[in-house]
Amino acid sequence: MSEINSGFSSLIAQYGTDKAKKSSGVDEQTAVEKANIGDQDVFMTLYIEQLKNQDPTAPQDTNDMVAQMSQFNQVEQLTTISTRIEAMAASLTSSQALGASTLVGKSVFVAQNSAELVEGGDVSLRVGIPDDVQGTTLKISNADGSVVNEFELTSKEFKWDGRDKDGNSLPSGNYTFSATGKTFDGDTLDLSTLLPARIQGVTINGANGTELNVAGHGKISLTGGLEIIG
Repeated sequence: MSEINSGFSSLIAQYGTDKAKKSSGVDEQTAVEKANIGDQDVFMTLYIEQLKNQDPTAPQDTNDMVAQMSQFNQVEQLTTISTRIEAMAASLTSSQALGASTLVGKSVFVAQNSAELVEGGDVSLRVGIPDDVQGTTLKISNADGSVVNEFELTSKEFKWDGRDKDGNSLPSGNYTFSATGKTFDGDTLDLSTLLPARIQGVTINGANGTELNVAGHGKISLTGGLEIIG
């Protein structure tokens, strides 16, 4: 009962006529602090009580009634909108979590000079080649530092088939890729490489949003600029 009375005071302060406020002795600021003025049940109970107890010789002004109902409808609509937005946000979070979970086990291109080769598989890579470079050489070395193959690149994109210079399939392991380019002036430049790294897990709604847990790189934000492969 105290909750309803508190609601009455709050709603009179918010919606009531000057006469209703004066007769009830409510203070607008303290009444609003006591209860939630958007409570539909409390509002309707108050409104019915006002109609039941009005002076028959001086009925409530219909303009006041229309104004009160209009304000109530606005509150109700805002509450509905807020509820729907919360539901949409929860749905989007679930969809994002489901989509991100499918990335585990795949790979993403990151700036690095080594990658894991699975025997019988291949390795895709990207090389950053400036416009002033006329020739690009790619060398691939094994874990011992020995060069197992070498290529002259004609494009920024390349796929190594996992074979050595003699065409033999190499065993699984970590291989290093180094690219150099010759400028028109004859200078040699070390070029950057993008190689695939395994996605080991996904963090949903962390401090930095959704992040990929990438082998050898830690957490990487899931953005539209990432290229997922494999």
